[in-house]
Amino acid sequence: MRVLVSAISFPLHPDDGGPRAALDLCLALARHVEVTVLAPSQPVAAARERWGDLEVRRFSYFAPRSQQRFRYRVGLRETLHHSMRAQLQIPFFIGAQARALRALARELGCDVVHSLGLVPQGLAAAWARGPVRDRRFAHAVSLHGSDAYLLPRIPGKRALARWARARSDALIASAGNVRECFERVLGAPSHVRILPPGVDAAHYRARVEPPAQSPFPDGFVLFAGRLIVQKGLDVLLRALPRVRERHPGLGLVALGDGPLAGELRALARALGLEPWVRFAGTVDRARVAAHLQACRALCAPSIVDRRGQAEAAPGVLLEALAAGARVVATDAGGVPDLIEPGRSGWLALAGDPADLAARLLEALDAPLPPGVAAIADAHDWSRVAEQHLEIYERALRGGDS
Repeated sequence: MRVLVSAISFPLHPDDGGPRAALDLCLALARHVEVTVLAPSQPVAAARERWGDLEVRRFSYFAPRSQQRFRYRVGLRETLHHSMRAQLQIPFFIGAQARALRALARELGCDVVHSLGLVPQGLAAAWARGPVRDRRFAHAVSLHGSDAYLLPRIPGKRALARWARARSDALIASAGNVRECFERVLGAPSHVRILPPGVDAAHYRARVEPPAQSPFPDGFVLFAGRLIVQKGLDVLLRALPRVRERHPGLGLVALGDGPLAGELRALARALGLEPWVRFAGTVDRARVAAHLQACRALCAPSIVDRRGQAEAAPGVLLEALAAGARVVATDAGGVPDLIEPGRSGWLALAGDPADLAARLLEALDAPLPPGVAAIADAHDWSRVAEQHLEIYERALRGGDS
């Protein structure tokens, strides 16, 4: 089987420290089948590369290339929210990717095209695939959190969703809230399968040298993620003083960067927390693993924003479980798909600093839940790749969407 994976964001090289979910999936698949990735061009990336068993091709979608607005490391939702130019480039992107997909699938003799996201790359692949009677390849689509945000805002969304479904042979959602959003737009039940992202369990479980050192006498709570609204770091900052009443030597380490960095630093100062909060910026995954292994708890304080949008299934949750960290999260979006109170972590009410503080205090005084290691192993990329291969085989037989 030959698989072509279509992505809007893909690492510039295997160890660049950026988001790795798409890369890790492709590497796991490449142990079983031939895999090529098609992604938009980036200023410092070659048009064609081979990383071991994985081939990466890149295409241009706007001239001049310096004006292309979709950037690796910056989420699609964030890009479109802040850039009108990016919004205007969507039709150019869909057209260019559809042409590149069609040509590359023909050149390589691809059996399956897997679109990592419906908007815009899944729409491009659906166009390139053609109708059922003339399909050029089997088409699988992974629905992501950005789709739950973007699809309801597109004019003619129901007709577009039904057209995309008709030109897809398998639909996969990263979380239950993403499937629910798609079905609301579709106006009917779907055959979307929920398949959360995977984790490199061995990487996060292996002891890292040198280990992360706590900058605080009683250890630290860890936050790891983009500094954007949906991540809810402001809620954690407001919860921290309540936690420190019982643990006065405890601090917070925040890994990651984003548009709210300045605002969050100012909030920490206003709350009198500046000596007890370290904004460490973006670090590579080895240092993420080291911090997960050293922290007293990983906190993922996700919220539902004012538009009603929330995260799907944050990958850091599985990374923390693999590292053996206590996980305190919230009931926003797809988080409850992964974190079950009493089995894999603690869940607080989203957007509620008092409840988040209470769950953190419980976690800090409790042993590690019993199901942590088993959940991480169940979501190892090797197993996730096998599940994807089963979906591809079904798609080749005619699909279930």
